[in-house]
Amino acid sequence: MTDKGAQQDKISLTAPARFLNLDLVLRSNSDLTPIIRYFGERVIVLTHEESNGNWILVLELADDPAQKEPAVYTERFLAMMSKFPEDVREFWEACTSRTFSYGFDGGVNSAALDTTIKADLLMQISRFGADIGITVYPFRQP
Repeated sequence: MTDKGAQQDKISLTAPARFLNLDLVLRSNSDLTPIIRYFGERVIVLTHEESNGNWILVLELADDPAQKEPAVYTERFLAMMSKFPEDVREFWEACTSRTFSYGFDGGVNSAALDTTIKADLLMQISRFGADIGITVYPFRQP
């Protein structure tokens, strides 16, 4: 094995657990385009599709690498949602499910990742009728 190959193996065997992203996952019986329009360029639309009369919309905040913390991303979404105009709020309330989906990289051979979503954020999420989902992605060799 070359020195470079050994270096890559050593790096990949100590990948840290870390927060990756926060997706807002919405399901509805209606097209959710008004919600997309409201968020505009502040979000990235990962999925917006209909299947058998059921719509799914998955949004992610436009990345701010300096603020890669679950609480910061949550606060940014909540701040925008708190200013929903009435017509957008109606589409939100008509959703059959609303989930703040937190994604984490599980890492390998690293210290455990400890993160907290504080009670005040949980209460705000709850006021919007949203659930919390957590996905931990397993280590994958590059």
